[in-house]
Amino acid sequence: MSSCSTPLGDALVLGWWIGELGAAEARRVERHLLSCGSCSARAELLPAVAEDLRGLVREGRLPAVLSPIVVERLQLEGRRIREYRVAPGGGVRCSVGPEDDVVLARLSARFEGVTRLDLLSRVNDGPEQRYADLPFDPAAGELIVAPPTDLLRARPASVERMRLVSVEPQGERLLGEYTFDHSPWPGR
Repeated sequence: MSSCSTPLGDALVLGWWIGELGAAEARRVERHLLSCGSCSARAELLPAVAEDLRGLVREGRLPAVLSPIVVERLQLEGRRIREYRVAPGGGVRCSVGPEDDVVLARLSARFEGVTRLDLLSRVNDGPEQRYADLPFDPAAGELIVAPPTDLLRARPASVERMRLVSVEPQGERLLGEYTFDHSPWPGR
């Protein structure tokens, strides 16, 4: 298979695969994929990668970061979504109901000058988990995180603290701290 002289970027192919592109851009990508064996071969790997990522999310080892378009698609599919919006320095009391399909933490922040965004999370006094180099839209003003719903549903009363940091050559810059005071659903 020959290499492509004008390869499609991974983000563009992923955007096409998950349906985030506009109609004209999607047609352009599809035309390229139909005529280019090299890019088509890369695109064929996406279902396997996606399934591996889904497994990590289901196991609670990786939270999903969602775009507004994906959230809209979930709503159109009829998924029941529970959302918690938190400003930097803020907190919420939260729970997961038996009917909830997806739980979203909408962490607002200012992303000016951010090139690498990391999320750090600690439940109670447990170890801090770092999720590095997360995808984000600098203009969005928020990061939409979807923790594994089943993991949250099974969690006892706890406090989770999240921090968004910009990783820069001179060190880390704190963008916001967020507190989630979780209670199990009544009657659970």
